[in-house]
Amino acid sequence: MDGQRLLRMVKSIGNFFKLIRWLDLLFIALIFFLVYQQILTHFYALDGTAMPISTLEYILISLSFILMSAAGYALNDYYDYGMDEINKPDKLILHHKLPYKTGLYSFIILITLGILLSFYQCLVWKNGEIFIIFLFIAAMFWFYSSKYKRELIIGNIIISFIAALTIILPWLIIIFEGMDAHLLPVSMWKTMNFFIFSYAFLSFFITFAREIVKDIQDIEGDKAYGCQNIPIKYGIKTAKLVVTISMILILIELIYISVRLFSSAYNIMGYFFALVLIPFGIYIIIITLKSKEKSQWKNLSDTMKVYMLAGILSMIFITI
Repeated sequence: MDGQRLLRMVKSIGNFFKLIRWLDLLFIALIFFLVYQQILTHFYALDGTAMPISTLEYILISLSFILMSAAGYALNDYYDYGMDEINKPDKLILHHKLPYKTGLYSFIILITLGILLSFYQCLVWKNGEIFIIFLFIAAMFWFYSSKYKRELIIGNIIISFIAALTIILPWLIIIFEGMDAHLLPVSMWKTMNFFIFSYAFLSFFITFAREIVKDIQDIEGDKAYGCQNIPIKYGIKTAKLVVTISMILILIELIYISVRLFSSAYNIMGYFFALVLIPFGIYIIIITLKSKEKSQWKNLSDTMKVYMLAGILSMIFITI
């Protein structure tokens, strides 16, 4: 293989990883790791109950979800090609750096691998319920990109639900297997569930708010291709209001969590919420109300991503 051919192959591999958004996949992997290590394993250990699945089994089932997410990203770029030509022509991968059909073929291969891996693991567990959940997830990725992304609110809700599912899914897997094996952390049940559903709530609404911001950012291309989202149908002022309300709900939840944590063994985490996440959330609201230009909406979207990362990393304080 000559040098130029090798270089082209390396570039193609790099472009493929951009297509499946490898940084976002790493973020999903981080969420699965922290939920497992900082919440599930921690509270099972405090209860003195053995984990119902092995670390390897958890890695395999997590990889299944990550493969499906990668498939979803590839399919999204495939269906969004026309809109992306207008919204972000400098970032196009398909039809510029990779053949256009790569998006569809990547989806088929990756979603199949994800389904097969989840099927194998669920077969080992003899648990059909978990496999049905994964089939439902695969269907959501397909219908979101092929249809619902262009419809009013439904697409935003699907993506927000999937974001919340990255928190809830590890819990569901452990609970289903724990019930079968009679291994549930009874004494820590309420505390564990409090953290799981608090993070799921926050994940849903910050994702929902960010999706609306991205809709505002991409309004030109979306409108040209007949999308019906909040900024197009009701205007940017209404979209700003929806983002602000979502952030206020997040702040209310953060205040509630902080108050509960201050009166518990997790007061350090409470201080992080009160001194970092709450002021950061207020800052996002201020920036939302001030933003007007496309570049400002792009910066806000990136800022919200940092906010998501800060929120997820706060799980570290559970075991301190």
